[in-house]
Amino acid sequence: MRVLVISSIFGVFLVSDCLGAEITDIRYGESVDALRLEITASDYVSVQASFLDGPDRLVIKFPGGRISRTLPQPPRDHPLFSRVISGSESDDDSRLIVDLKQPATFTQFWEPVSYGASPKLLVDFPKPALAARAGQAPGVKSAGKSRAVLVPQGKKAAGDAAKGSEIEQLRRALAEQQRILDLQKKAFEDQQRKLKTLQNQLERIAGGAPAKQTATNPGTAQAARIKDQPPGPVKVADNRQPAMPKGPVGQAPEPEAKPKPPELPRISETVGGVLTPKGHLIMEPSLEYNYASNNRVFLDAFTFVPAIAIGLIDLREIDRHTFIGAITGRYGVTDRLEISGRVPFLYREDMQRSRAVSIGAGVDETFNADGSGLGDIEFTARYQFNGGANGWPIFVGNLATTIPTGKSPYDVDYVLAQGVPGARFPTELPTGSGYVSVQPSITALYPTDPAVFYANLNYGYTLETDEDVGTIDPGDSIGASFGLGFSINERSSFSIGYSHKHVFDTEVDGESVSGSSLDIGEFLLGYSFKLTRDTSLNLSVSIGATEDAQDVKLTLRLPMSFSPFN
Repeated sequence: MRVLVISSIFGVFLVSDCLGAEITDIRYGESVDALRLEITASDYVSVQASFLDGPDRLVIKFPGGRISRTLPQPPRDHPLFSRVISGSESDDDSRLIVDLKQPATFTQFWEPVSYGASPKLLVDFPKPALAARAGQAPGVKSAGKSRAVLVPQGKKAAGDAAKGSEIEQLRRALAEQQRILDLQKKAFEDQQRKLKTLQNQLERIAGGAPAKQTATNPGTAQAARIKDQPPGPVKVADNRQPAMPKGPVGQAPEPEAKPKPPELPRISETVGGVLTPKGHLIMEPSLEYNYASNNRVFLDAFTFVPAIAIGLIDLREIDRHTFIGAITGRYGVTDRLEISGRVPFLYREDMQRSRAVSIGAGVDETFNADGSGLGDIEFTARYQFNGGANGWPIFVGNLATTIPTGKSPYDVDYVLAQGVPGARFPTELPTGSGYVSVQPSITALYPTDPAVFYANLNYGYTLETDEDVGTIDPGDSIGASFGLGFSINERSSFSIGYSHKHVFDTEVDGESVSGSSLDIGEFLLGYSFKLTRDTSLNLSVSIGATEDAQDVKLTLRLPMSFSPFN
């Protein structure tokens, strides 16, 4: 019955979408020498792009892809783009249709991005080519436009004059195109020489030999392909790698900010890597198993020599099994602020064996108890304070609050054991703590590719609760953890660490209960595997290092990312 309940709880969580790539956004940019379309996709996909005329428009097909929402339109005063239309064909291939204000040429490539970021397809429209087609290039006053021609009387003379004017017009346009192409080639060669000079300077400063120029230059090959490209429809397929620089060659790129922490397998509720992006929702079903065993000797007697005791001596062995199925939701309010909530459901089972050796009992007294139901609901907020620039670690603040929605330990009934005088056992097991707790903490992440060092410092504050036995203060706690996360490849990573928490003495009616303090130390192991772009599998193991810690805790998480408001 227990296995069926647990399987039913976790079976609801194993849901993940396996749809094709989707187009999520489009932006309109401009560089020094080109106008740009920046198309964001959920994954790399082969594209087919072509030009149509009458009217002038660019058609980009995404085989097997889909467009997630209505895309933004270009500004009304944009020099090239007039509007963008999305649609699909009979074979379920999505396509973007970009209406142009004038004829143009283009190049396209996928921008290289770090793992976890969205791929971007960049479509560039060179400005010199636009100017040439529109008759606005330097030195061209009327290329591509009709001119007034004086013709003599008669149809034949008029036809000859018009034909001569058209031929002269084409000759001038062809000559201007060749001149522009030569200027572009010369500018490209100048940029290549500047780049080589900067590379040699860098090698000399670093103490190495000057870099050798390779026989085949990707940029030169791309320029040659553009030069030999015939006019008319242009189709490019399976173009996944970039072939042209994103900005002017020879200029050092601006340092990129680090707005988000690096990828790190989640090993606890407060230690994790990437915060949820703005507007995104992460649903994380999880299944957790805890096992703890404890052997104790209870002495209710007095001794008059070290070897002789008069009273009750109770030997007790306790085995505890706990299964927790939980659903956690995390939402990105901003790119640096995340809120989350966790709702757990518990099933607990304890087996206790006890023997009172002082009364001559010949057999063990076994007492089993279990409990199930809703656990304590937890709410958490996380805020990233900085971006980790200039060699600083990334600091993330956490604030977790636990609400006692589970069954309190103070509401459980106890009975006296028949075979062991004075021994009391619970009739059922609690599913909650019975008190409100607030835990602020600070997490530091320091990425050194491919590793990430982390550390966490936390303090737990517990509120007093009034029960039948009096006013109980469960005792505050202070803890710290540290460790290392390591990226194996683009889809998997693991982490190791250690956590230690000290819980102060419990107080009843202001009086401290002697011996109630705890020291809980655990070794932490975590592993993460990316199933799809939006779904990961996270497995963590905690092994007890102190007497007060549970023996083992095994947690399986399945975070799934959604964009419900985009």
